[in-house]
Amino acid sequence: MKIAFWGNAKGSCGVTSNLACISVASVMRYSFKAVLWENHTQQNNLEQALLCRQTNHYLSEMNHYHIHPVGMTHIMNQFAYSNHGFSASAQNITSEADYYEHRIIKEASYEILNESLYYIPSSFKVNREIYDYDLYSNVNKILQSLDTFADIIYIDTSNRNALSSKVILEEADLVVVNLTQNSSVIQHFFDNYSSIQSKCVFLISGYHKQSCLNINTISKLHSIKKTQITVIPYNLEYQEAVSQGTIVEFLSRNYTCKRRSPNYEFVNQVKKAVEMIMNHINYMEQQEAMR
Repeated sequence: MKIAFWGNAKGSCGVTSNLACISVASVMRYSFKAVLWENHTQQNNLEQALLCRQTNHYLSEMNHYHIHPVGMTHIMNQFAYSNHGFSASAQNITSEADYYEHRIIKEASYEILNESLYYIPSSFKVNREIYDYDLYSNVNKILQSLDTFADIIYIDTSNRNALSSKVILEEADLVVVNLTQNSSVIQHFFDNYSSIQSKCVFLISGYHKQSCLNINTISKLHSIKKTQITVIPYNLEYQEAVSQGTIVEFLSRNYTCKRRSPNYEFVNQVKKAVEMIMNHINYMEQQEAMR
């Protein structure tokens, strides 16, 4: 199952931070295997949010000396120069080629949660345009292989005209659109992205209840079903966890917090977002089974 997290406003939709917490919370809640990756390079990326600074420094040193090659570039290089090639999409490992690809994916990933959540980083050491072109040339093959490696593929999808973004949005089974409480940003999405709206659910990032553009207003104005939209409120402690790379620790500590906790509302809404996404996955699988 391929799930693209995406927003139509540059730098203000919270795509990366929302994806980070929802992916971690989802594997805490459900027994499935998931893989995270991003089709772009940026300073404030998933690696910074999910891996603490000390670990980042250590892993960066390892990468510098080529002790443990990681990342999407490594996967593309290994697949390109391998005689095994890419396997067809399948639910289980059924061939030597599948086994080889899974081994490459695993060795190129960071294990975020024990055998349940993996992260494939991009690289700061490659030219952005070249990296984007290489991804565009291989993205369908990458998605096929990742689809056999994990139950769910979460993709932090660039809105900066990346060549591969269009393919990812087209191939995704579900698109999680990250919006802000800005009427022009929301209207821009509905005016310009009609081709993907049938497979979208919506997150309103940094949500403020007091805003006149609240979730009920947005739902009515744009005919969004209540089952397709939820909110992620701003939370200072979570944002500090994002900047320090301690999201896993934050969610582990607060996942079962009580109503009196200052983090209860944030964690509760993250859980609701996970349920919304999982419900849509179940619905799509049921529809596919009926065909």
